[in-house]
Amino acid sequence: MKSLYKILSIVFLVILFGCQQQQTLTDAKKEIIRKEVTEQYNQLVTAINQLDARAWSEFYSKDEFISAFAGTEFFTTRSAWVDTITNYFSMRESQKIEPTGVQVTALAPDPALLTSQEKTEMQMKSGKEIKFSHVFTMIWKKEPIGWKILHSHESWVEEQVQ
Repeated sequence: MKSLYKILSIVFLVILFGCQQQQTLTDAKKEIIRKEVTEQYNQLVTAINQLDARAWSEFYSKDEFISAFAGTEFFTTRSAWVDTITNYFSMRESQKIEPTGVQVTALAPDPALLTSQEKTEMQMKSGKEIKFSHVFTMIWKKEPIGWKILHSHESWVEEQVQ
């Protein structure tokens, strides 16, 4: 429970700090951040659709990873998160995530909030087909090597397969 409070406190501080610093960002700079983070997100989706866990994992910060949620599963270390997703990818024959909406908000010069909605289809190696509506909430930070994810939360609702 202490970890959850720590994470919520960090996210609150990032948002609070971002709101205070947002006044110094010009519209042009906000647009640059929006485009850069959106491009990184699009590349993340490509890695997911290719079931490339190694490429997917490179979008998560190696130095400043805070946490990740997948449904109700909570991860406080990057290694546990990467291991879990790598295992999930190994159970899938194919996967297609199609973004239907992406919103990026620059919080300050280096953190940004991304929220997205997707339609997803998976074909499991067991033969089961799964379709669902999916959403991401992510905090990205510009590091020396580019924009990386510090925190992510994803949720989904399964749809009936006809």
